Amino acid sequence: MPTCGPARVSRILTRAGRATGALYRDAHGREHELRARTVILCANGIGTPRLLLMSADADHPDGLANSSGLVGKRLMMHPFAAVAGVFDEDLGTTAGAWGQQIQSMHFYETDADRGFVRGAKWGLQPTGGPLGLTRSYPWSESERPLWFENFHDTLQARLGRSPMWSIVAEDLPYESNAVSLSPDLVDPDGLPAPRVAYRADANSRAMLAFHTARAVESMEAAGAVETVVGPMIRASGWHLMGTAVMGDDPATSVTDRYGRCHDIPNLYVFDSSTWVTCGGVNPAATQAALALWSSEHLLAEGPR
Repeated sequence: MPTCGPARVSRILTRAGRATGALYRDAHGREHELRARTVILCANGIGTPRLLLMSADADHPDGLANSSGLVGKRLMMHPFAAVAGVFDEDLGTTAGAWGQQIQSMHFYETDADRGFVRGAKWGLQPTGGPLGLTRSYPWSESERPLWFENFHDTLQARLGRSPMWSIVAEDLPYESNAVSLSPDLVDPDGLPAPRVAYRADANSRAMLAFHTARAVESMEAAGAVETVVGPMIRASGWHLMGTAVMGDDPATSVTDRYGRCHDIPNLYVFDSSTWVTCGGVNPAATQAALALWSSEHLLAEGPR
């Protein structure tokens, strides 16, 4: 199998209802055609629908695999918040790898009395060294950012003493949250830039308000002398899911359960675009398992 990198795919090619390969541009901007019996997309919840939409042709005027009209729609990104507690003793929160070390799913399932559906995962993690204490969340997003007056005193009070709950909320799949092609902007190769429309709904906002309040209670119960809340973090679209959903019915989904596009049987999507719901946990391990499962099915069945 030839390798073509560094390269950027600009279009999936089709003929008679089948994918025949791809057009790509190399590092020098030269365009090439690569023929293939099977085409697999793994470009995430923004890149995959963008490429499907850019590949529109006379037989697929609305983009490839888009007879359902769902390519690019139902984008989910995991609304995110954080709560740090500042303690009066050194807890070693500058040590070790940055990231979740303890996980809690205590408030993960739906409880109708809370006024919203679904829930969120909590992850307890250190806040790192001096630079970690100036990062956007929760410090700069809070009402008491680290910068400006009393910088050194505040840094000294928080350094090593500030564990943090990260709160990853389950997003809901709304068609209004969507990826489309920009009519105005292009990338450095002249290809249409993706246009992303996303707004966290009332359910997500109520969910994060509930969870941040419980996280504050948790820190205070543990003895925190100060709590810092980073409410819904604006720049938190790290997990991109749902824009080419799987399903059994071609009228209401883009791919089948194995990632095979209903409209084009030798075109597959092996990334989290196919997710129907997103849960409230990081998607990498689940997506790796799903891609492995889909790959094994493809190898066992053979290309169509």
